[in-house]
Amino acid sequence: MAEVEGFQFQETLTGFKWMGNIAHEHMLRGEDVLFAYEEAIGFMFGSSVLDKDGVSAAVVMAEFATWLHAKNATFGSHLEEMYLRYGRFISEVSYFICECKDSIKALFNRLRKDRKYPTTCGGVKVLSVVDLTIGYDSSRPPDYKPVLPIDPNTQLITFTLENGCVFTLRTSGTEPKVKYYVEVCSPPGTPVPEEDLRVTLNKMVDAIVEEFLQPQVFGLLPRPS
Repeated sequence: MAEVEGFQFQETLTGFKWMGNIAHEHMLRGEDVLFAYEEAIGFMFGSSVLDKDGVSAAVVMAEFATWLHAKNATFGSHLEEMYLRYGRFISEVSYFICECKDSIKALFNRLRKDRKYPTTCGGVKVLSVVDLTIGYDSSRPPDYKPVLPIDPNTQLITFTLENGCVFTLRTSGTEPKVKYYVEVCSPPGTPVPEEDLRVTLNKMVDAIVEEFLQPQVFGLLPRPS
């Protein structure tokens, strides 16, 4: 949306302590903060409350519904228009269980060995890698320093692929889990049915598990069904 509409987008770590502080920095520079959100479903509309706020979100959605009604439109029809304008996004989030810290460390160290990260996934070229455990972003030469904060106590690597797939592999801070977050999107202005996009998503998830996580090698157990 930022690319199409021309406004600024800034990624942060998950949590409104990060988003609220960065929003405040933008406000001090005289910039308008329109919206902030996190993967775990929290929304901040405007800058009156620099935190996720269900009350203001409900008010905005009520205003939105009134605007749509006046246009004889619905949330569903408007969402399809947005998919066409900005691209359709679908994602999958899941995890494996691993009680052995050494195995988890070995898994991630294999991916980053000598900063020679995998160059393909499922036959698709890797365009960039961000490793917040060691502080490396392949898209930011010459120092390759990432924008997001570095945390050597947490394993976290994000890969961006040529086909629009972005996936993150990370450990949980509270449970013996290796999590993966996978997202694919269609190009803006290109109508792509969700079913076709989901086929791509499923293929990428299978490739990530087989090529990157390798459950049999590192003793990862599937999540309970």
